[in-house]
Amino acid sequence: MKLKCLGSSSNGNCYIFEASDGILILEAGIPFSEIKKGLGFKLNGIVGAVITHQHNDHAASMKNLADCGVRIYTSQHVLESKGLTGHHFCHAIEPMHGYRIGGFKVFAFPVNHDVPCLGFVIEHAEMGKTLFITDTMMLEYRFPGLDHIMIEANYADRVLDYNIENGYVPEAMRERLLGSHMELETTKGILAANDLSKTREIILIHLSGDNSNKEMFKNEVERATGLPIYIADKGLEIDLTL
Repeated sequence: MKLKCLGSSSNGNCYIFEASDGILILEAGIPFSEIKKGLGFKLNGIVGAVITHQHNDHAASMKNLADCGVRIYTSQHVLESKGLTGHHFCHAIEPMHGYRIGGFKVFAFPVNHDVPCLGFVIEHAEMGKTLFITDTMMLEYRFPGLDHIMIEANYADRVLDYNIENGYVPEAMRERLLGSHMELETTKGILAANDLSKTREIILIHLSGDNSNKEMFKNEVERATGLPIYIADKGLEIDLTL
């Protein structure tokens, strides 16, 4: 099982799980041309695409994928917001329910963003269990037996404070981030609250371009967990095979 990151920021998010029996796309917030490029221009073998919420940096290319016959799995709210209700290849999923998508099992749960948003636990025989959470201010659930974790670490209060004090970002940014994205200490707290005894690595996703620091985030989470830490930059590839 290979994980490919095609984008992980407010400019666009898209990840690809490549298994021997099919490909699962997670988020479609980059140009369709970039998704096709990341797939080697081959759309056959895609078992589905799973989308967390309606914002374009996560869902901009949903319709393109669906129009090409890729099955989309997301909430009814997203389908309605994108005008895709009733599209033959678009399927509404509900939080706290599980779904089989090809060889993948996907469990959806609600997270806390400024619009309805889902997190996922994704399972496959080749990689075990992967937790995926992005665009949320917190996580109220605990998940046992995680082999891999993809978790948002969007900003750090101290970096945001410095940027506001020096006029690099507006004061209004603080209120928006507090209600919609994960602060570094919250990320570390969530990791501390979950059982990491099986976890092989942690991938930090959706870092803010202005209010984060890649090296600092990597080092702090590594010290807190004792696990290998990756930053989900565009072009990152990781072997998730157990």
